[in-house]
Amino acid sequence: MKKNRTFSSLKPISSLLPDNVKKLIKNRPHGDLEKLKNSWAKIVGDDLASKSEVQKIQKFNSENSIFLKVSKEHLIDVDYSRDEMIEKINAYLGFKFVNKILINVKENYKDPQISKKTLNFDKKLKNIVETIEDEELKTKLLNLGNINKK
Repeated sequence: MKKNRTFSSLKPISSLLPDNVKKLIKNRPHGDLEKLKNSWAKIVGDDLASKSEVQKIQKFNSENSIFLKVSKEHLIDVDYSRDEMIEKINAYLGFKFVNKILINVKENYKDPQISKKTLNFDKKLKNIVETIEDEELKTKLLNLGNINKK
């Protein structure tokens, strides 16, 4: 007849890991950033996914936070949808993963005010550029300043 063995003091697996590995596991968010990025449209919907992009996942004030990049024109829409997005992300992952969404404004270089700006030389600076002997450099500087427009 076999006797059933009982173990009174089983050690948890975490006690076998080195301390530096424990710190890495504890501080790293459990969600996969690439998985979240790839399924972002499924999670929050096409409308919000087109207005925002996931930048990173980070612990912020001991809570998991998602950092989003949003353009200026969609900032209000995404800001008002934060709570809804948090619920959808946590429901998709199946546990409470995200507590906060932080928004960074995306620089929009297609802004008409920025694209219309040009470098304007005054006459004094134009005369200085004209004295340069290197023709290639001179033409590039003149093209930069839009001086040679006729």
